[in-house]
Amino acid sequence: MRLNALVRKDLIRFVSDRRALVVNMVLPLLLTSIMGLSFGGGMFGQSKGISAIPLALVGSDLPEMLKERLAEGLRESEFFEVTWTDSLNADAMVRQGTVTAAVFLPPSFGEDFFRLRPVEIQLWKDPGSELKSGIVEQIITRALRQYQAGEAAYLSLWPNEDYPDLLSEDGEFEDAFINGDMTTIWKRWRQTQNDPQWAEARDKMILSVDRHLALSEAMESSVVSLTVHDKAPMGEAETPKDMNLYDYFLPGFSVFFLMFAVSASARDLHREKLNGTLHRQLLSPVSSIDFLLGKWISSSLQGVFQLVVLYLLGAVLFQVNLGPNFWSLPVVILLCCMAGSGFFLVIALLTPTEKMMDNISTMVVLVFAMVGGNMMPLDQLPSWVHTFGRFGFNYWANVSFNDIMAKNQSAAANLQPLIVLAFMTAGFLVVNVLIVRLKMRKGVWA
Repeated sequence: MRLNALVRKDLIRFVSDRRALVVNMVLPLLLTSIMGLSFGGGMFGQSKGISAIPLALVGSDLPEMLKERLAEGLRESEFFEVTWTDSLNADAMVRQGTVTAAVFLPPSFGEDFFRLRPVEIQLWKDPGSELKSGIVEQIITRALRQYQAGEAAYLSLWPNEDYPDLLSEDGEFEDAFINGDMTTIWKRWRQTQNDPQWAEARDKMILSVDRHLALSEAMESSVVSLTVHDKAPMGEAETPKDMNLYDYFLPGFSVFFLMFAVSASARDLHREKLNGTLHRQLLSPVSSIDFLLGKWISSSLQGVFQLVVLYLLGAVLFQVNLGPNFWSLPVVILLCCMAGSGFFLVIALLTPTEKMMDNISTMVVLVFAMVGGNMMPLDQLPSWVHTFGRFGFNYWANVSFNDIMAKNQSAAANLQPLIVLAFMTAGFLVVNVLIVRLKMRKGVWA
């Protein structure tokens, strides 16, 4: 009964602080809405996926046929929305933010490419869109590395390749090989079939293409391959779930504000110590362990209430996925809140003043949020960040929430985060009990 009274007292105080309730409920939903809309999500969870990246291409001397094929291939990838333009317009479009980036092919690109001369491709990026322009840079960099590897292999196999010599200085053969559409090129080749010079050029051209194709096929083939099949039990196959960006953003922001909430709850220890409430409670029949457990339980219940309300509102407003079954999400919520409450109680017991506790807990929350997947999806964090993030309870909570809400997996499919959270909860409780007993023995707590 004494424990119930302690928990009820803290919960009444929690409910009476309406300003904190509004902040901890409204801000996560607001940030989730902003991030979802910024990355292409629709209103009220009607996600359209990540929008295509607007890209400008500049290459005035390329044949129209090649321009059309290149633009068509980029659009079919669904990653890019392509516009061919000149250098002045491309520069203006990038500066105005109309396109994310522009790829500039030099005026002599076609000739230099066929003559195996050095070619410099420029990428102009919009500094206001670092994420999407970075994606463009990575894709182009990887494509160039693959081409350079093939070029090096080709030149090592056939160092005396004389195809570039076929292109005369006046560009006669170059025009025949690449200018115009396929019908025009083919007719031009057929009409000159009795010309010995053209016959030799065609034979060398065919030989060069054969070598390129052979090298390409050799580089694409692999001895060992991996094929992944997603198999559901018989009769349980489901159609793929449309990606909802809010499933990724809401858990991260909700756990971020949860850390502030449970930190504020633990900070009440200093306020009760300052106004004498803590001293009077310790003089009552309530034991120090009961008092500690009351604080931990009430803080955990406050966190559970906050997350449950947030996710229910997220399901209504953004169609957030609440998991494949009724128990996975509640279990993760409970373990997350218990571990978080225990962790911040340790900080409250170790700090001598409320001001120091406030400064330390704020710093800890921000660091944990950056390395634990609250500011950025865990998949986008480098490996060394994961190493540090694993020391925080929020990291494991974010892993489970991502599995359940974004991937629609049961918590049983990945038990490691649940086990780690359970051990963290038990460990923090043991540490809290040891600190309280040490303080009571020295008589310095109240």
